[in-house]
Amino acid sequence: MGNETESHDRVLQIRWVSDTSQPAPVLAETSAEAVALLDAGSTAFSRLGEGEGPFEIVVDPEAFGVVHESDDDGILNQEPFAAVLSCSDARVPIELTLGRAGNDLFVVRVAGNVPGSECIGSLHYAADHLPTIKVFAIVGHSNCGAVTAAVDSLLSPSEYLPIARLAPLRGIVDSLFGGIRMAVVALERATGVDPMRAPDMREALIAVSALANTALTAAVVARELGRDTVFGVYDLEQRIVGTRGAAGWAPGFVAAPRDDRELSELITGSATRFAELLGMTRQDSAG
Repeated sequence: MGNETESHDRVLQIRWVSDTSQPAPVLAETSAEAVALLDAGSTAFSRLGEGEGPFEIVVDPEAFGVVHESDDDGILNQEPFAAVLSCSDARVPIELTLGRAGNDLFVVRVAGNVPGSECIGSLHYAADHLPTIKVFAIVGHSNCGAVTAAVDSLLSPSEYLPIARLAPLRGIVDSLFGGIRMAVVALERATGVDPMRAPDMREALIAVSALANTALTAAVVARELGRDTVFGVYDLEQRIVGTRGAAGWAPGFVAAPRDDRELSELITGSATRFAELLGMTRQDSAG
């Protein structure tokens, strides 16, 4: 007999299950409940493939556009429990990554999850017209193309010239420079080395900038809307939303910074952690 090899296909199932006998429930009464639902969905998605069963999302039929018989006007009601501003990156399908289905989230997407006027306007609409929304969430992600383009534009100004020729794209990239500058300062304080002059720190600068940009956007949205706002960075490798601070990676959304001090502390904590991972603490640099 010849050598035989067995191959087993790995099948990952994502299943939406609906109960046609019940009208859409109120998913969250408070912002804390809304955040708990987002965190639970994110955690469940990150574990997809670990067990033998499918990843199951329980939804109302209205999530698929099916109007419940209790709706007298026959029109589907819009009833999201959270509004999300996220990056447009195709690798981060927001409803899936947060374990939700249609009509759960009011989603605004733009490259780099920057708080441009159209995005803020959309969130204002949600705040004013959708009373079921209990929290606003900002979601960035690791290895963000927009953040990377902005970082590279600072590290090598010639990279900025093609971007500068296209005003809409330039507007997005320019909006990222504030968070990146804060990341530069934080990394230099943590390491004693100017990351603008240290090629081996590029990846750390991109990672800290992604957090800085997301936290800064959350602070802007919270101040602009006056509503409970949280933020997190979706890690493409772990497939979960969280933040990387001085104590390391922590899953889950966190509250938007309330002031400049909190924002600076968040970014400094992330920079300190990356400095440790690089083996480039300030003491090491001084020595």
